[in-house]
Amino acid sequence: KIRYGCGPPMANLLMIDDNPQTQRYLGRIIRLRTKHVLNFAGDSAEGIENIVAQRPDMIFLDIFLPGTDGLEFFAILRDHPATHNIPIAIHTAIPLDDVTQIRLRHIAYDAFIEFPIEVSELTRIIDNALKRNASQARKWVPPSV
Repeated sequence: KIRYGCGPPMANLLMIDDNPQTQRYLGRIIRLRTKHVLNFAGDSAEGIENIVAQRPDMIFLDIFLPGTDGLEFFAILRDHPATHNIPIAIHTAIPLDDVTQIRLRHIAYDAFIEFPIEVSELTRIIDNALKRNASQARKWVPPSV
């Protein structure tokens, strides 16, 4: 388990992505530019384990997850009472095909990120998502896939 961040954490972030390069890229930005803690999961099952154990304040979710389609997993997270208010930034490092672009138009994600992304834009996305989430209380009931 890799954790990034310095000093007391301001927020607990989770990245669900199987690509080590994308994990390193986001991890480096978080470590150098914020006081947030970033945890990683490589697939949806590990993501659920991490959500239950860490209760993240924000999730970065890869569209193209192994095993479970990222957008289907997004729907599971949005439908569950414990996770429906957690800000989710959908992300990808792969160009999107037409079908995926159409699917994205029909879901209520908090942000869409294409890697690589400018550091200032990423930190703005995180700050805005955490501000929106700060006032929302969550009843904790673990989700399942």
